[in-house]
Formats: sequence, C-alpha cells, structure tokens
Amino acid sequence: MEPTVHIDSSQRTLRTQRLLLRPLDAGDAPALLRLYADAEVTRDYEVVTMTRLEQAEALLRAYLQFHHRFALIPAGDAEPIGTCGYTLWDQASSMASFGYDLARPYWGQGLMREAAAAVLGYGFAVMRLNRVNALTTLYNVRSMKLLAALGFREEAVLSQFSYWKEAFHDMRIYSLLRANVVAPGA
Repeated sequence: MEPTVHIDSSQRTLRTQRLLLRPLDAGDAPALLRLYADAEVTRDYEVVTMTRLEQAEALLRAYLQFHHRFALIPAGDAEPIGTCGYTLWDQASSMASFGYDLARPYWGQGLMREAAAAVLGYGFAVMRLNRVNALTTLYNVRSMKLLAALGFREEAVLSQFSYWKEAFHDMRIYSLLRANVVAPGA
C-alpha cells in the first residue's frame, strides 16, 4: 500500500505519514551546512563537503534560483534533515531531473523513499511532468536501490558524463515516465 500524501499545491507543501516537505527557504542555510558537512552525504555528487556557512548560503541561492527542491522535516520537528526535488525542469517537454540527499543518521529508515514518492507524485500531478530523469554514480548502491523501488528504469551508463572533485565520473541514467506510475491527484 502506498503511503498517504497530502499535497497543498498553493503552498507547495507535502505531508506524508512521517514528514513535512516544504520548499527550501532563505533560512535553511544552517541546515544545509549540517547536511553537507558530512563527507558520506557529499561523496557521490558535485556538492563539496562544506566547512563554512557561506558555502551553504551559495548552494541555497542556486537551489532557490534553479531548483524545485523541498526541505524534508520529520513530523514534530523544525529542522530539515535532507532535500529532495527537481532541477532542469523543461516545461515544454514536461521533463525534469530528480535529486535527493539525507542526513546520515536517518539512512535506512525509509524516509527518503517516503519523501521521494511524495515529491514524484507532486511532479506528475502538479508540475504535469511526463518524464523524470535521475543520475547515480556506478557504485551508489543505496541510490540505485531507491530508484528501483520508486519504479525508475535504468536506461544507460554514460561514460565520463560528470566532472567534480577533480575527476570524471561514469553515471547511470534512470527514467520514470508518467505512463508507468499512478500519481496522487493525477
């Protein structure tokens, strides 16, 4: 049985059984610093392991300008423990890229699956997406398992597709199509 998701499209907030998902806001830089100060969280993508609030503020500005990203907040708490959302949203083709991250103490509890399912439902129902792309490194087994559990299909391995931390990285590309999901409110 899929978890219940309440979508308030006017406020862009989502509620699941255990989480409130709200748009990132200007006050979230300290939470992003705590999240991205963990090298295990930043290991598999281009975000540097942060040591200063200024780094988190710069990333937050980019998120606010170029992303449709949600802060993940456990029910009864006030502090974000991760983010999940979209970038590269092309409204003409109804396509966007999907990404997520979660503080390590919350790994293995199913919270990201819960959050990601809600954000994907929002993408198909409210943003009217037809296709969602996701990338992982070749060795990010946790992310590959999450994407498979959400219904994504691996399409290809892209050789030396990404460059960060002074190295090229092969990436797996996954897709999730509207025709392959049942989205809340769709």
